[in-house]
Amino acid sequence: MSSRRQSRIAAMQMLYQIQLTTMPVKVVMERFWQSQEASSELRPFATQLVEGTTAHLEAIDTLLQNTSKNWKLHRMPIVDLSILRCATYEILYLNDVDPATAIDEAIEIAKSYSTPDSPKFINGILDNIRKTHENAPK
Repeated sequence: MSSRRQSRIAAMQMLYQIQLTTMPVKVVMERFWQSQEASSELRPFATQLVEGTTAHLEAIDTLLQNTSKNWKLHRMPIVDLSILRCATYEILYLNDVDPATAIDEAIEIAKSYSTPDSPKFINGILDNIRKTHENAPK
């Protein structure tokens, strides 16, 4: 498994914890890294994903809500929401990540960490976001 995918998984896990607790983002990240035996290679990208996603959370959540018309965010499984938030951040704000790669990675993570229906659900939402924002400046 690539180090980028491992970083994305770590970011998803931290975003999941952030959603479930009232702890500040920095505290969640510190505790996460203390409890993991992750290589130092994973930390920079995972940290960028968590910090970037949480910094743009309001805009990301608004976009996700508008894109997933039949689902309210509070009704989505937290794992799916964490994956969607992270991948949406990558699509919208990271110039060095191809949107198709971000979507593929999100689908693969969903296959391992969520329900059998989640990959299709995540693909649909992220593909719509990609299509509507593919020419937008980052």
